[in-house]
Amino acid sequence: MRDAWIALGDFIGSHLMVIVPAGVAIGVLFPELLLPLKPLVPTFFAIMTLQNSLSNDLAAMRVTLRRPAAILVAILVVHVVMPLATFALSSLIFGADSPTVAGVLLEYTVPIGASTVMWIGMFAGELSLGLSTLLLSTLVSPLSIPLTLKLLVGTTVEIDVPSMMASMTYMVALPALVATAFNELTHGWAKRTLAPATTPVSRLLLPLIVGTNATGISEPLHHLTPRLVGIMMLMLCFAVASFLVGMALGRILGRQDDARFVAVSFSCAIRNVTAGAVLASQYFGPEVLFPAIITTPFQQVLAAVFGRVMERVLRR
Repeated sequence: MRDAWIALGDFIGSHLMVIVPAGVAIGVLFPELLLPLKPLVPTFFAIMTLQNSLSNDLAAMRVTLRRPAAILVAILVVHVVMPLATFALSSLIFGADSPTVAGVLLEYTVPIGASTVMWIGMFAGELSLGLSTLLLSTLVSPLSIPLTLKLLVGTTVEIDVPSMMASMTYMVALPALVATAFNELTHGWAKRTLAPATTPVSRLLLPLIVGTNATGISEPLHHLTPRLVGIMMLMLCFAVASFLVGMALGRILGRQDDARFVAVSFSCAIRNVTAGAVLASQYFGPEVLFPAIITTPFQQVLAAVFGRVMERVLRR
């Protein structure tokens, strides 16, 4: 039974490039099947963070914090370089006053997404680096998001800081802390024995999370216009570019450290789309909301694809 359970996790892990797009397709085409799971998605994230963090320990955290350059550079790229680059390029295409530009900027102003930890764990990245970068990104967002939007598009927004912090605590910080402490208390037993045995759980939850999140774009995708298709293609190009930038930065900062390469690559590429959608709904119109949410399926499918690309790069 145990061998079959482990084999199931291995099967899902080796077929992510099929399973993840299938989850997105089900969420878009049959949203009614997955919508009941939406309230459970934060808990699913928390379970996946807990499972992935069983391999983390205090020694790894100390090593990461002694070398903060990777964290700080990733934060600079995520919160300064990429917002400026996407704003400049989308302004050239749509015009600086277009609401589409505000939507593109909003998507690349929000913090790193919680699913980063999931993907870093899936592809054996440096989890302590991913966690540290994710938490710092979330902490600076209440300042960086309003400042960036005010400077570039002249819009004033207010961030619900308590809600954002509570969400990240529940989905990321608390489960990571519990798992790391448990690994320390068991003197590595959690990493050696429990983590491999529970890996299939997180891999089974992955398509459910991806598919459930994709239900949010079902309605706009059923009413596509040529302009919306063009915006989709632009956001796809930006999403691909984010992974390429992340991999290039990961190669520079990671040097011969494969786990660091993986962690930096995913940290630079995956954004908290939910936060972008909430802000777009509160302060902007539908034209801003569409580019802010359409990245949802792209990010997760590309994460599976580029995860395999990273594996091939590292093998070479």
